[in-house]
Amino acid sequence: MPLKGYGVWKGTPTKWDGTAKPGHGHITFTDGTSTRLDAAVNIESKSSDSRLVYWVIRNMATASATYTSSLQSLSRGFHSQKGANSLGLDFLRLKLFKPEDGILLSNNPPDGGNNNILDYLDPILNQAVESQAEIYLFGEPYSDKTGIHDIHMNQGNSGQWKKDNGTYQDGGIILAFPDGHWEGVFLAFATQTYKTDDEGGPVGDTFADLLGGGDGKGGDVKIEAALVNPYGPDQTPTKGEGETVYLLNRSTETVDLDGWRIENGVAGKSQVLKGVKLVAQSNRGFAVPGAALSNKGGVIVLKDKGGKVVHQVKYSKDQAQREGVLVYFLQK
Repeated sequence: MPLKGYGVWKGTPTKWDGTAKPGHGHITFTDGTSTRLDAAVNIESKSSDSRLVYWVIRNMATASATYTSSLQSLSRGFHSQKGANSLGLDFLRLKLFKPEDGILLSNNPPDGGNNNILDYLDPILNQAVESQAEIYLFGEPYSDKTGIHDIHMNQGNSGQWKKDNGTYQDGGIILAFPDGHWEGVFLAFATQTYKTDDEGGPVGDTFADLLGGGDGKGGDVKIEAALVNPYGPDQTPTKGEGETVYLLNRSTETVDLDGWRIENGVAGKSQVLKGVKLVAQSNRGFAVPGAALSNKGGVIVLKDKGGKVVHQVKYSKDQAQREGVLVYFLQK
């Protein structure tokens, strides 16, 4: 059953408190009729996987000028939205961003690194308050109409939250700054699926599966890209790098890669990684002189210390023809 009363609330933010209550940050905003309206923004999930997925669009007007123009024409206050012909958000059907471009974030990252969701939310929301930007909050209003919540993706849920599934009813925050540029902030739960059926029900893998499970044991390390055809000779290029394979850690934990192997899956030769740790949400290139990559197409295999295949990718002859150009296997 879709959310009841879904819509968009136009106003001006006056305060952002990222630690106002456990599990939520809160935006205080005004719409001209009330100065103490509240918006609850999730900073963690109640699911066993507490992480959220974060996307930001730094120029919403460029992404969809017609859409932002329609928002701008709204009067201040709450406006109900329903269905595909409304202004309702749908992360998957409007294609404002790619699901795979999301970043998995925690409220309390285990490594104390830069993967705290507040490190991403605080700057943009504090800037919105300081500049008195217009804010468009998408979600469901509180029962007493004093604010709004469900400011996150509202489809692809399973379990106790599947009752909230629906299309064109995703939550989000869109900001119109005084200098004329627009920004959008969008959140989902790691446990939601990145594909849904016509009713918004879950289909297939979750965002955690897509972006990384976060177990810190290597399941989230992927082969992101490879330079298979350097300029000139493969191992002694005339410029730039020699053959290089780039690994990406999409989890929220550092992964120890000591003893792992990058293999040419056709020739069976490998490059052993020694004394290497890959920091959370980072990538790194590794020269592979021991696993020469063919320019006629091939297979690259990543194996952990025990010899288990962690990730495997294929590339074609056509992809390998351009010198000095990376072949990408993932989008972040």
